[in-house]
Amino acid sequence: MKNGFVAVAVATALASTSLMAQSVTINGTAKDEAKKPFTDFTVRARDINQGQIAGTSPLDSEGAFTLPNLASGKYAVELVNKDGKVVCTEGPFDMTTEAQRSGVVIDCNKVPAAWWIVGAAAAAGITAGVVTTGSPSR
Repeated sequence: MKNGFVAVAVATALASTSLMAQSVTINGTAKDEAKKPFTDFTVRARDINQGQIAGTSPLDSEGAFTLPNLASGKYAVELVNKDGKVVCTEGPFDMTTEAQRSGVVIDCNKVPAAWWIVGAAAAAGITAGVVTTGSPSR
């Protein structure tokens, strides 16, 4: 029984290690944001925990990109112009639970989901402040 428990523990540890070492891919388009020729733009994946660039991909002639062979992690996807300046960022994308994220659309004109959450929390705080401090004390 003891050996069976050890075997299960070792198998679980090995499975966890292989999941963490798995290669992930992010792909999509930046054609709505980049200007033609699209090939003047590059997309890069930035590991948000370490701040390091983990991979780059030039846009193809249709404005599409693929960022393959990334380590499992959390990434922001940055559109960069030919001068090396970040035009726009999408994400973050949690690639710790999935091997591929397809259909990413880089669009600087939309509000990222993270900002919606912050905005909602701020609005709730302001409303709570008005409700709790709005009545005169007696």
